[in-house]
Amino acid sequence: MTVRQATHAGSWYTDDREQLDYELQQWLDNVPEQVTEVIPVGDSCPVPVKGIRAIIGPHAGFSYSGANAAYG
Repeated sequence: MTVRQATHAGSWYTDDREQLDYELQQWLDNVPEQVTEVIPVGDSCPVPVKGIRAIIGPHAGFSYSGANAAYG
């Protein structure tokens, strides 16, 4: 697997590994068990969606997009 150098650490997101781990875990912990906001009332969709294949590649820093990216 190729891993790209973290070129925006300390600018678009923290360069402190422990702080970054904490922030990411907080966003993931806040993902609800069911998502109903984007689907018809009365329906629900379990999270995570079994078998889904998706890429969430936010262009904004984690402080702006972390909560949305956590739904992946």
